[in-house]
Amino acid sequence: MKIKLIYKLLALNALVLILLAAGISIGFSQYTLQLIEENRLMVYQNFLMFRSATERYFLYTSLVIVPFSIGINWLFTRSIVRPLSGMRKLTERVASGDYTVRAEIRSNDEIGDLARSFNQMGKQLERIEQLRRSLVADVAHELRNPLSTVRGYMEAMKDGVLSAKPETLDKCYHEVERLVFLVEDIHRLAVAESDLKAAIPSNPVDLRSVAQEAASRYMPKWEEKAIVFQEDVPSAPVCVMIDKVHAVRVFENLFDNAMRYTPNGHSVRLSMQANAKMLRVEVTNTGAEIAPEHLPLLFERFYRVDPSRSRAYGGAGIGLTIVRDIVERAGGRVWATSGNGSVTIHAELPLGQTPG
Repeated sequence: MKIKLIYKLLALNALVLILLAAGISIGFSQYTLQLIEENRLMVYQNFLMFRSATERYFLYTSLVIVPFSIGINWLFTRSIVRPLSGMRKLTERVASGDYTVRAEIRSNDEIGDLARSFNQMGKQLERIEQLRRSLVADVAHELRNPLSTVRGYMEAMKDGVLSAKPETLDKCYHEVERLVFLVEDIHRLAVAESDLKAAIPSNPVDLRSVAQEAASRYMPKWEEKAIVFQEDVPSAPVCVMIDKVHAVRVFENLFDNAMRYTPNGHSVRLSMQANAKMLRVEVTNTGAEIAPEHLPLLFERFYRVDPSRSRAYGGAGIGLTIVRDIVERAGGRVWATSGNGSVTIHAELPLGQTPG
């Protein structure tokens, strides 16, 4: 049988009160007995009367004090236990899938801290649930279009409306490729998040050289689109505490994102500025702007500004998500700004010691 916490606390308080009262009474009686015997203050018969009266008064006092103390303890203990009982009911609602519930903060003690932590957990779970639903909807949308196209071509060829010409098969192949790319993007995100669960080694990495190496690998792609690449980086090494593989992945995703959304003939600019504690990295591409309401969402999984979610001018929308996860794991932060015909991705990372 489960015993409620309030009853346990009340029983403990009652036991303490009884032991305290009994101890005081017995101690007082023994002290009085010793005092009488040493000083011969009264005869033995009077002593027996005194002890009987003492025990009687102890009984009467206990019958009054103990229930009164238990009543006071009930009120105070109930005020402590009631928020916990309410929070238990809220946790049951959260367990059933209702992440909108919030606990009322009534005090500034440990119970209040527990309520604040519960509310913070609820906000995170609600956000995760929204992302999960968005992810399912986005993946379903990405899968539905190519599958519908392939099915349409297959049904047309089956019914004899279309013949299995190379042009028709090429269109089917293109749609299948879209499916393959989507699956690869999802797998890439899963692998990246799995890698980030491990602790990042505390080895200083020269982020300037990593960025320049990554930029050199993208030069052929930028030249193909007539994109002008510019860089403004320090002349000396700038080191941050991050795994080099993760650092390379950050710049590859930043440059890949800039390349996809920069029109032909525009420019991409890499900028690095270091102060006493932080290094700020900025990658700016011209030729497009993003509305302010979209900027905070750029780093969410599978989010793309294009309302049609077309993959013709973008990837699966996970590159900036990986950038955010890596930078935040390294103790930094990322955000995006847009204006004057350009979009800039900002990243700040704490500086480390220069090796050697």
